[in-house]
Amino acid sequence: MTVQLRRNTTKLRKTCLAWGILGALGWLGARWAGANPGHLHHGKAPFYEVVSVAMVVASLLAWLLLLWPFLMEVDVDGLTLRLRGITTRLPWESVESLTVTKVGDSWESPYMELRLAPGARLGGRLGGRRDGLRVYSLLALDSFTVAPEEVIAVLQRYGGGRVEAQEYLQHRAAKRAVARYLRGEVVQADQHLTEYMATRRSMEAEQREIRSAGRPDSATGDR
Repeated sequence: MTVQLRRNTTKLRKTCLAWGILGALGWLGARWAGANPGHLHHGKAPFYEVVSVAMVVASLLAWLLLLWPFLMEVDVDGLTLRLRGITTRLPWESVESLTVTKVGDSWESPYMELRLAPGARLGGRLGGRRDGLRVYSLLALDSFTVAPEEVIAVLQRYGGGRVEAQEYLQHRAAKRAVARYLRGEVVQADQHLTEYMATRRSMEAEQREIRSAGRPDSATGDR
């Protein structure tokens, strides 16, 4: 069975449109301030004009990039990614890790980071290098058409121990727990975090049994 994870292009287009409108309004405001010597921001009007134009241009470029589809197909054999018109098939053997990575110090909109085995590459994305391996940022977790927890669950179901998302799920669980507490509801164990940890423990136990029996690793996805 193949599961498709798609980008929420409609939502992102609305965001681009909002930033473009904000930039256009900022440009108009800067022009008006520049034409009025008595305005508080008259001296900074040229700077604000440049910033506003940059916002409009960046929004337009982002909108154009959204014309290319983003599609991730996940199955027992690996990943198929369609990025900016390029389709790449990655067997699980070529995937070192799929890690949910925070942006700066914030977990509000983390990215899924793909780390590939030596010799493997991903088309349609510029990647960096870490410890001699190629690393790619795929997509912010909140940019998919399904909830971040569902994205993680699908990847873990097929990719197994390659998926690293414990810190992020703990962050999300803590936010939900605080919200329930403030509403006066009973705070319970978070289902998504519990299932994630149970799956990891199950895979680790299975791998220990394989190693103790002296048999080669089966295709469980754990590393």
